[in-house]
Amino acid sequence: MTVTVTVTNFRGCAKAEFQCAPIALLTGLNGAGKTSVCQAIAAALTGNTLPVAGLRTNASGGLLVRTGAATGSVEIATEEGTCRVAWPEMRRTTEGKPPESSEYAAGLLSIATLTPKDRLGVIVDYLRAAPTAVDLSNALDEAGLDADRVLEAVWPTIQHEGWDAAVTQRRERGQQLKGQWRQATSANWGSRVAASWRPDLADLDRGTLENDVANLRQARDHAVAAEAVSDAERSRLEDEAALYDARADALERATARSANYSSAYQAAQTARAALPTTERETTIPCPYCGEPIVINKVSLVETRFEKADTKPLDSAELRQRRTAIAEADGKLAHASDDLATARREMSTGEAAVRASLEARERLDNWPRAVETGTSREAIETRLAEAEKRLADLSIKIEADRLHGLIEGNEIVVDLLAADGLRAKKLDRVLEVFDATLAALCATAQWQAVRLDAGGGMTYGDRPYPLLSSSEQYRVRTILAAAMAQIDGSAMLIFDGADILDPPSRSGLIALIDELAIPALVAMTLRRNHVPDLAAAGDGNSYWLSGGIVEPIGEKIAA
Repeated sequence: MTVTVTVTNFRGCAKAEFQCAPIALLTGLNGAGKTSVCQAIAAALTGNTLPVAGLRTNASGGLLVRTGAATGSVEIATEEGTCRVAWPEMRRTTEGKPPESSEYAAGLLSIATLTPKDRLGVIVDYLRAAPTAVDLSNALDEAGLDADRVLEAVWPTIQHEGWDAAVTQRRERGQQLKGQWRQATSANWGSRVAASWRPDLADLDRGTLENDVANLRQARDHAVAAEAVSDAERSRLEDEAALYDARADALERATARSANYSSAYQAAQTARAALPTTERETTIPCPYCGEPIVINKVSLVETRFEKADTKPLDSAELRQRRTAIAEADGKLAHASDDLATARREMSTGEAAVRASLEARERLDNWPRAVETGTSREAIETRLAEAEKRLADLSIKIEADRLHGLIEGNEIVVDLLAADGLRAKKLDRVLEVFDATLAALCATAQWQAVRLDAGGGMTYGDRPYPLLSSSEQYRVRTILAAAMAQIDGSAMLIFDGADILDPPSRSGLIALIDELAIPALVAMTLRRNHVPDLAAAGDGNSYWLSGGIVEPIGEKIAA
């Protein structure tokens, strides 16, 4: 890809028009305006229209216009699109798919100058080294935890407040769970203590205990009911037994009355049977003499054949007979009623006496255990024991549940901690990134640049702060190149490359060739020392003087 650059009246540059294909080497003496060109291009590529350190307000835009000019501008064009910036308006416009670069690739920023913590934060974002929800879910699954439940609880916090806030949240959750375990068990939680708490309950089955308690409660209720019935029955029997004497006396009197009424009834019956009838007697002929006779039933066992009275009754005698019969029938009916009443009283009295005797017998042989079954006290003792076992087991089950939640939470805390999942993924990503840096360094034939998990940075075996200026420049160059590869920057800018010695400069050119990313390299050189890249087939070399950029070939020819 060829990048065409046009800069007009920006700081120390009056006019510059050149191409990066793939390298543009911009040279000139000190103060010629090389950095101004680099900053103008960086502004267009990044959208940072105040590319000069220390300028922060839009009012500073006029300071970037070349002295004596009213406006300044820069335009970067490729085959796919164009981007422009105008000053003092500091307005960026684009067409098509404009070329864009990160501030790291454009040389405005370098992670080498950041603190280790900030450097690490940038690297994590750049390399996408922060664990994703999928990473955390997989780690939770491997730990045997409910990934969906944990993610639902912690991921919103991670997204909105960060991983450290999630760690704090889970640690507080752990303290709450330990407090609940202590409340349930009356003991302080400890991993070993909780794992072996109440081993005597380990083999109990909750369902079996619940059935035992239910059965014993039912038996207890039955025993209570039976005991209540038994007490009522005993009271009734005592009342029955207490009435025996009175009932025996009453029975004796009823028996006597029954005997008396029976004699009276028989006498009435006999008297009634002896009365003459009021009707003409039915006669039959005597088998011997042929005279009319009647059959007279004297008693139940005696029957007489008597001569019939054929003489008709007069009215007075008839009335007398009828009156006597009526009186006899009345006496007989009254005697029958008295006898029936006496016999009923005697039967009732006999039943009452039998009841009192049976009550006495049952009271003499009162079978409490048989009446109520197992005693209520024994059942309640067994029930209390079963209920205590069930309550203890319930506490054991809850304690084990809380212990599992606590240990699971400890695993989550370890995964969320800085040295947990984040560190593991960062180690893996840094291993790949260090391999990328090593390859770039090998291309430039420089010593290896490495980053560690703490954000520290080395060149060869020495930390960055202890390096020489040229070595630090090489580190920044390698980092910019690597980050440009990652973020897809359209162009690289390396200002101040004159700090490198000739072998290191050759390494820089080789590095850019390998990257295949258009690059602007600016350095201070005397004109007769500027290499002609066009002649070597590596790009184009330019000379900046008096604010004007011209191809070095034209100067050499002149």
